Amino acid sequence: MVAYDITPIDLHGHLFNVSLTIERAVDEQELWLPNWIPGSYLIRDFSKHIIGLHAESNGQELTIEQIAKNRWRLDKSNHPITVYYQVYAWDLSVRSAYLDQFQGFFNNTSLCLAVEGQTDLPCELHLHAPPEAPQWKVATGMPRKNGQAHSWGTFQAENYDALIDYPFLIGDLTIEEFIAHGIKHSFVLSGRHFADTSRITADLARICETQLQMFDEAPFQSYTFLTMVVGNGFGGLEHRNSTALLCSRKDLISAHQYEMNDNYQTFLSLCCHEYFHSWNIKTLKPRAFLPYQLDKESYTEQLWFYEGMTSYFDDYLLHASGIIDEKRYLKVLGDTLSRVERGAGQYQQSVTESSFLAWTKFYQQNENAPNSIVSYYAKGALIALSLDLMLRLQSEHKLTLGNVMKDLWQEFGKTSIGTADDTVLSWLNHYPGIDVSDFLKDALYNKDSIPLIELLQNFGIDVQRQVPVDDNNSGGKAADQPARVNFGAKYKASAQGLEIINVYHDESAYHAGLSAGDRIIAVDHLQVNEQSIKTILERYVPGDTVTVHAFRRDELMTLELTWLEPAKSSYLLSVKQPDKLKGWLTPSG
Repeated sequence: MVAYDITPIDLHGHLFNVSLTIERAVDEQELWLPNWIPGSYLIRDFSKHIIGLHAESNGQELTIEQIAKNRWRLDKSNHPITVYYQVYAWDLSVRSAYLDQFQGFFNNTSLCLAVEGQTDLPCELHLHAPPEAPQWKVATGMPRKNGQAHSWGTFQAENYDALIDYPFLIGDLTIEEFIAHGIKHSFVLSGRHFADTSRITADLARICETQLQMFDEAPFQSYTFLTMVVGNGFGGLEHRNSTALLCSRKDLISAHQYEMNDNYQTFLSLCCHEYFHSWNIKTLKPRAFLPYQLDKESYTEQLWFYEGMTSYFDDYLLHASGIIDEKRYLKVLGDTLSRVERGAGQYQQSVTESSFLAWTKFYQQNENAPNSIVSYYAKGALIALSLDLMLRLQSEHKLTLGNVMKDLWQEFGKTSIGTADDTVLSWLNHYPGIDVSDFLKDALYNKDSIPLIELLQNFGIDVQRQVPVDDNNSGGKAADQPARVNFGAKYKASAQGLEIINVYHDESAYHAGLSAGDRIIAVDHLQVNEQSIKTILERYVPGDTVTVHAFRRDELMTLELTWLEPAKSSYLLSVKQPDKLKGWLTPSG
């Protein structure tokens, strides 16, 4: 048994007190902390937040030597050893740890040192109330050994791998419970909010029921949505029987909002996405992740499947569960198609390369990302959509991608075998009458657009390409006033001008010599700001040349920009022949 005691000791200083007790240490016992957290593919060096590490044994100070950035070696002792340290927690995200006078959140990848050679042993975690806030509640999916529900107490995990897969949320929590498919679920909120929790839990129940029916069984006995509410934020991270979520206050529908809106739909899609991961990455996972190597990068070219498939189903299942109609679903699908097609990134990188290089190129995107990388989330979702439509067509609508996901989970997830790079391709070949090999090989390893429009037309979906209102708004919605010219850059408008965020290769801003970080202050000697930019863009036609004044750092530049023809970068999808939908979508009337 390895035991941890954790106390939020200094809410103003954002410090957790942690002690680790090792009953039987080996000679030169080593301790280490993960450098990354599963599901978030970036080396984060959590050990940099450890303060004051020291050890005692039999009442005496024990020598402890740091031998790597995240690894320590203890001096020999024939008695139990207790290691003491503090962790600075000021990252309000789903990935690490946070603490202030209002709430706390932590993943054990940030707080709990691993004991080398003893990671297979059972772990106990004793969580103590902060002196300043003994009334706080506790929410976690970690099995409880003692203490009342949602109170402080002792928790247990079967080993270290399990220990780091149970996040904790503490504070003045709002806790709602609901049953889906006979399984207890909890929806937990921290932070100031105005959420209609009855409406939200009812919608979550429909989402969970739909997924549980799809897979027929759950890899968990209960499930918790741990939700941190902030003014502006978004994120989610999957765990074995819970998810950690960060959302904006506006994303949670209130009691006086009756119609579905985009913000609430986005939140439900996030919940649906993370819940789907319970099967697709938490149990069914790449063989390269069995087990996770938490001190270094674990490479796989399969994230297109684990994130792309999940990204397809997160929106599709909102429709399948009856939460959004086909018009809302097709708009989201148009948004995804527009995002993939707008930049040149998909012609520079395949989705398997994007998956493999998640650690650098995808998780450390720079201003050139639209021109150099493709999202394995977005393009992976389009590949999943294409497969679903092809399977339905080739099987006369008897086989769906949902059926395939269930079969893959049964064969490779429930059994903990894991998937190799060619598993999905070879598995799809064993269904009678199904031939998707050429499509899937091209989609995964080539750098081309996916031939999706013809597939959608087979299901009665009309696809139109239109000019968006500006470069910031390509998506699945028709523009009331389409742009007259191509600017070729994403920007942030303010009273001080236009700050360039991204420049698209071979478009107007690129040819003018503008770059990310430049701040445009005038076009044709007239000030540019958030009020005037729309008027300025409507003043010109393709072929006009203007003088642009912009700052690069503190240097004023004078540039010539020639407006080009605007691109039809918005994809608008609509149902034209409902009789062809064949159960893929359900028309609203």
